[in-house]
Formats: sequence, C-alpha cells, structure tokens
Amino acid sequence: MIFARAIVFISAFLLANALPLSRRASAINVATCTDPSVQLVTHDCDVALLGLGPGGIAGTIEFLRVNAATTSATSGTCTVSATAVDGGTIIDISKGRLEGHGSTNGGYDNLLTACGPSPGSMVIGGGSNNGGNIQISISAAA
Repeated sequence: MIFARAIVFISAFLLANALPLSRRASAINVATCTDPSVQLVTHDCDVALLGLGPGGIAGTIEFLRVNAATTSATSGTCTVSATAVDGGTIIDISKGRLEGHGSTNGGYDNLLTACGPSPGSMVIGGGSNNGGNIQISISAAA
C-alpha cells in the first residue's frame, strides 16, 4: 500500500513538472463591444489615440513607447487606452500596428470598424515586452 502511494505521488510530481504552465494569450483582432448604446464622437477618439504616451503620437512619431503597462488619453467624449497584456509590462508598439488599418493583427481602426464609435476593446498582436500583446480600448470620457 505504501509502495502504491509512493508511485502515485512520484508520478503526479513528474507529470506536474513535465507540463509547463503557460499563460493564456488573448484572442487577437477580436472586438469586444461593451455598450453599443453609447455613441462617442469618432473625431474625439481619433484625437485621444494620437494623444497616447508622453508627448503623443501625432505627426511623424512612429512608435508608442511607454515604460509602464498602460497609458490613456482623453479628448472630448472619448478616452482611448493602451494596456500591455499577456505577460507584457511595458508598451513598445509601432504607430502603424497600433492604428491597424485593416490588419489581421488587430488595431484601433479594426476596433472602430467592429464597434463603431462606442465603448469596446481589442487585443493587438505584439507590441509589448515578454512576448505580450497590447489591448486597445475606447470608453466614454469621465
């Protein structure tokens, strides 16, 4: 009986150590529209997007680099946030990837196409350290 328990214990220990645990990655380019009844002003959301990070990303700026897990900006009716997810702790994403422009990798434009100018979020593949992704979200300004 003791021998059987020892075999079960050793087997469980070996199995637990043989199967590494990995974080569950978020679904990429899948919109979550949280409140379609709230209609924001698209221009306000566009301006908030360009205001992300220290100094914003308008004009010739090519990357959003923030030494933090989240950044947000507000303009008029809209707040736009970018958050490192899936193990990421800092934001380092190209402006083109963040905006999306029809990419299958997700992006702000894809979120607006799916949800319209209403609150929602979408995960963009990559753009963070440690193999993490970026979640872009729009919400009503407080």
